[in-house]
Amino acid sequence: MSVPAAYIAIVLIWATTPLAVKWSAVEAGFLFAVLSRMFIAAVFCQLLTHLLRSDWHWHKRALSMYLLSGFNISFSMLLIYWGAQTISSGLVALLFGLMPLLTGVFAALILKEKSLTLEKLLGISIAFSGLVIIFYSDQTQQQGYLMAIIAVLTAVSWHSFSTVVFKRYASDLPIMSVTTASIWVSVFFLSIAWWLSGNQIPLDISETGWGSILYLSIIASVIGFTIYFYVLKNTQASTIALIPLITPVLALLLGQYLNNEQVDKNVWTGALFILSGLSLYQVSNVLKRLARKIITVVNE
Repeated sequence: MSVPAAYIAIVLIWATTPLAVKWSAVEAGFLFAVLSRMFIAAVFCQLLTHLLRSDWHWHKRALSMYLLSGFNISFSMLLIYWGAQTISSGLVALLFGLMPLLTGVFAALILKEKSLTLEKLLGISIAFSGLVIIFYSDQTQQQGYLMAIIAVLTAVSWHSFSTVVFKRYASDLPIMSVTTASIWVSVFFLSIAWWLSGNQIPLDISETGWGSILYLSIIASVIGFTIYFYVLKNTQASTIALIPLITPVLALLLGQYLNNEQVDKNVWTGALFILSGLSLYQVSNVLKRLARKIITVVNE
């Protein structure tokens, strides 16, 4: 697969994932939807790990990372799937667009990275102003709508935090093995949640529901993961940074046209603020790398 084709594929996968999450959560119930998705993904990741002959580590730090990552996945997924039952798929994607900003904040706090420049802080402020606007949209008057936003935002924050922790303690571990082990651990935690809930396996899931679960398991999780790292390896970081700017807009439009989701005007206004703040944040990264290259060339 060519790099441009892979780039388009990852944009489309990320843009369609929130809608598939919503369809599966509504059709099958959020617990069964997320559990079945992760179980199927775990099986495929296990096969892929075996084919690639990826090394496994069983020392204490690796096992701790497997356990921690698995818990993080299950906790975040539960919140996302629960929230996706109420809020639009486009809003889910928009909230996930905040991840680069939150990751940068946690990296500064935990890793002591001196990366929060004035431009980045301004970008973060603009983005979170957009979040405030969304909180005051008319749709928040609907029962459970505000709690659903908070649940997804908590999941995004938790995922950003766990990403920074992983970078600090497990960046040297094989990615494929960590991913596979973490997903299996998440299946364990999700199975406990399923058992405690007392839910039964739904028997009236439509083709759309099962199709969404399979799409999320194979395309969004396994294939999407592989394509993303292929693009990451063969594309400049500045190009990768455009993905979070494109996917929320596509997700909002897809939700409107494919699922008849009504998006409040304040949500669109908030989206504009969030994407503007994210653009400023990412442009700051690009300008910083460009300055370093210029200095390097001059010194040579």
